Amino acid sequence: MKKYLTVAKTTFNDSLQYATSILFRIGGFTITMLILINLWYFIYSGKDNIINGYSLQEMIWYLLLAEIITFGSGSKVATNEVRNCIKSGNIAYQINKPYSYPIYTIFKFIADTFIRFIIFLVVATILGLIFAGPLQAFNLKTLLMAIPIFFLAVLITGMMRILISLSSFWVEDSAPFQNVYNKFILIFGVFFPMEMFPSIIRKIVRFSPIYGVSYGPAKLVISSSFSLFKEVLISQIIIIIIISIIMSIVYKKGVKKLNVNGG
Repeated sequence: MKKYLTVAKTTFNDSLQYATSILFRIGGFTITMLILINLWYFIYSGKDNIINGYSLQEMIWYLLLAEIITFGSGSKVATNEVRNCIKSGNIAYQINKPYSYPIYTIFKFIADTFIRFIIFLVVATILGLIFAGPLQAFNLKTLLMAIPIFFLAVLITGMMRILISLSSFWVEDSAPFQNVYNKFILIFGVFFPMEMFPSIIRKIVRFSPIYGVSYGPAKLVISSSFSLFKEVLISQIIIIIIISIIMSIVYKKGVKKLNVNGG
């Protein structure tokens, strides 16, 4: 564990050196949010104050909270770095080192994500207060419940992206799979809450990583429900266990394939 923490600390210090580059992403994030916020203002204009159980204020906060995870966990460690490591053959050197490469990458991802997540959280909070006002249901209890849930959401995001990147052992480029995964998250978890879809799609989302990555964390802050907290937490833990098992199998098979082909 000590070696992984050392890797995380080094990555975190490196990310501080390039923190200014995140400012460009903040501009993109702000513009995207302003467009979507105005879209929801238009949808709610001339209609009832509640759409599928969401007020305009709740919808704006849901959008911002769900998008924080997407933008905040946009580190390239779990995508480009893993993909390029496998494609270039450098993975052969990583295999022989005294640590697990997937776990090593997860720690790097979390450390690299920390700064950008905090920055996007601050920006999203400012936008939310300006365009939606403070959530009445939000309190200290909600904050304490949200911290572990959002951390696990970021962890799941990193694990899913690493898992997809490991497909580079078999395919020439895993980037298209990353794009498909991102689109699913945006459509079924960020742009629209689960309640906006037909029942069959809601059931699929409920038992997919989308529930623990975007819908669950955002909905928890809006509702401030302890029962939802337990439900989302259990779901996230199950998702992490499943992804860990699949990742271990895929990585071992990829390494075996690499060794059979002569590294």
